[in-house]
Amino acid sequence: MKKFLFLASLIGVVGSAQAVNFSLVDGNSVVDGDDSVLLFNWFTDGVDHLFNQDYYYRIGLNPEAQISTLGAPVVNQLAANIVNVSFSNAMVRFDCTFTLIGGAPGSGTSDIGEIVRVQNLTDQPLDFHLFEYDDFDLNETSGGDSAALLNGSTIMQWENLTTAMVGTVPPFDRWEIDFFPNILAKLTDGVADDLSNTTSPFGPGDVTFAMQWNRTIAPRGTFLMSKNKRIEVVPEPATLAALGLGLAALARRRRSK
Repeated sequence: MKKFLFLASLIGVVGSAQAVNFSLVDGNSVVDGDDSVLLFNWFTDGVDHLFNQDYYYRIGLNPEAQISTLGAPVVNQLAANIVNVSFSNAMVRFDCTFTLIGGAPGSGTSDIGEIVRVQNLTDQPLDFHLFEYDDFDLNETSGGDSAALLNGSTIMQWENLTTAMVGTVPPFDRWEIDFFPNILAKLTDGVADDLSNTTSPFGPGDVTFAMQWNRTIAPRGTFLMSKNKRIEVVPEPATLAALGLGLAALARRRRSK
């Protein structure tokens, strides 16, 4: 049902062209994506934690649209764990380089680094609004997740012992956490919207979140943004307690020396 609602929301937006798929592989992790909806799988130690991660944009007071609707998609696989995806038209060029850094087998950890570049291709200032949409389904389930704003550049989602953390530089200007498909509906409703700066903490349930950057990009200028996403399965409480005791003992031995 969730997949049906997601695809239905994009009918008439994505179009009928065949998507170009790509995969990133490193350590214990595999990420799948394409040039239409960007990332849609993130396997860590064989468990898929991601339903969709995509970018949307707005120019001035025009409605938001998927970044892929800018046109002229180009997918450049730079290495087994690195891909650059770009879209452009006469006004603007967007490109994002995804780098997957998997953990050791069984570690439960994995990172995706992202470098985003938005170029104003015109001789006039560009009123540009960038949105990143995140829909993690931690532990391969769409329910039971919670999320919270940690600070002006970080949002965390969690389910039991599994966490997903997304941090950005520069910090985002606005944010929103809500149940699926409310944020997706806002970004695809044909009306210019801003994220609501609510609600934190939020959940449990089928939680999604989004971030927004508002920039006036100078003529022929560029907006750069970097992001890190991290999946982590924390140790059981007993393991954490044992680790804490070990660190305390080590600290005592150092003080005694």
